[in-house]
Amino acid sequence: MESTDILVIGSGIAGLGFALKAAEFAKVVLVTKDKILESNTRYAQGGLAAVFEERDSYKLHIKDTLRAGDGLCNKKAVKFLVGNAPKEILWLKEMGVKFDKELSKEAVHSRARIVHSGDITGERIEEVLVDRVKKNKRIRVLEYNLAISLLVKNKQCHGAVVLDIKPNKIIRIISKATVLATGGLGRAYKNTCNPEIATGDGFALAYNAGACLEDMEFVQFHPTGLFGSKPAFLISETLRGEGGHLRNKFGEIYMPKYHRDGELAPRDVVSKFSVDEMKRTKADHVVLDLTHKDPEYLKKRFPKIYKKCLEYGIDLTKKPIPVAPTAHYSCGGVKIDLEGRTNVDGLYAIGEVSCSGLHGADRLASNSLTEGLVFGKSLCNYLKDKIKINTKNINNLINKKIIIGKEINKNKINNEKNNKKNELNKLKHMKKQLQNLMWDDVGIIRTEKGLKRALKKINQIDKTISKLEGRVSKEVIELRNMADVSRIITVSALKRKESRGTHFIEEYPKRDDGYWGRHLTIQKG
Repeated sequence: MESTDILVIGSGIAGLGFALKAAEFAKVVLVTKDKILESNTRYAQGGLAAVFEERDSYKLHIKDTLRAGDGLCNKKAVKFLVGNAPKEILWLKEMGVKFDKELSKEAVHSRARIVHSGDITGERIEEVLVDRVKKNKRIRVLEYNLAISLLVKNKQCHGAVVLDIKPNKIIRIISKATVLATGGLGRAYKNTCNPEIATGDGFALAYNAGACLEDMEFVQFHPTGLFGSKPAFLISETLRGEGGHLRNKFGEIYMPKYHRDGELAPRDVVSKFSVDEMKRTKADHVVLDLTHKDPEYLKKRFPKIYKKCLEYGIDLTKKPIPVAPTAHYSCGGVKIDLEGRTNVDGLYAIGEVSCSGLHGADRLASNSLTEGLVFGKSLCNYLKDKIKINTKNINNLINKKIIIGKEINKNKINNEKNNKKNELNKLKHMKKQLQNLMWDDVGIIRTEKGLKRALKKINQIDKTISKLEGRVSKEVIELRNMADVSRIITVSALKRKESRGTHFIEEYPKRDDGYWGRHLTIQKG
């Protein structure tokens, strides 16, 4: 058992940015289940949305965010993000992140306001913040450590039980404040541009600890994943912002007939109608055409995307890129206020795993990286004085045995090695089964029949997982988390009897503000 002032779970922009700021007044332990550089942030191509241009304004950024959110954004959260975004991006520059001089434009943005660094913005942010974190003596980093459960007693969180993956060893970390910054859940779906680590761990941790989750039916599908790439490689929305056209099997530009903004319509709209076009033309993908743009400009502006396409035999300056929708981002998450607080005392959440209501039913492009910084800073401001007050509590807790749920059976950790191969094959099969049914029945276009079928199958998978009770391995924990998250999404989708944003259900195709213009929450028990 060990102790710290603040425990941060996750190493994306939210977790790293928060840890650096919190280290100014507290000791921080940061745990991440892979190497510290691996996160959703690392794969973000676009950039960060903020008002810097003279022709732009906070009012316009707010308006665009509300429009993308399809009538369900928390207006206080939107104003909070927009007002604090520029100074947080300037903080990144102070840290050493180098951005391009020109701002770019993405879907639903009425002005160019995306601060970027080529088409590898996330990678460059991650590298700079990781370097800073590693050099900070007040931050202890534990790589390849997976949080199994949160330590909760009397509705108060005191830290987490963590699996040190390589030696397969259980440790308890006691903390005054526990911050979830675990990223997304895209790996619950068969097709996703999220990395392997995005198995919804933070959502499941919070749910099983009694935290309230909100808006979980709203899973955003990005319309342009590189078709045939494994893992799915994202073709940034910025390419459409630069004038790229989506064409169907017959070479027809189709989006203008569905939406006044054409290719720059909200992501849920583009994804849905791309699927419709694929069904209508009996195709498994559409194409993104940039061949009318200057080749040298494209190579310079999108070097990583250009190189990746070449690996699949596609020169995007000469040939359209085959694309198809892919699971991308969770608009819902652990319910928080503007300071990152959950309903469980001592437990906080920031970044994609959290939900302040900022994104509503569909996230505005490039608001997510900005969100991680803005809400991380707000949480720091809240904890600064609170951490000092709780010093006595943590010293008392080190000598107490805190139990959540059932105790981990350490013998079964050791016994696992004997059955590892057979068990891994079973786990892989269940994981694939879960991902397929989520894609087929809880994806872009949903039906009540499909959702009920999915829920029944998820419960069956869950029963099989429960037979592994007490078994502790990365694979078992991730599968449990994926099953929990899949059930939460499906139940939430069944509850909402309307179509809005990323949630489209055939039986209720219209948006209904009269009754459904509200947030749905879900809590264990």
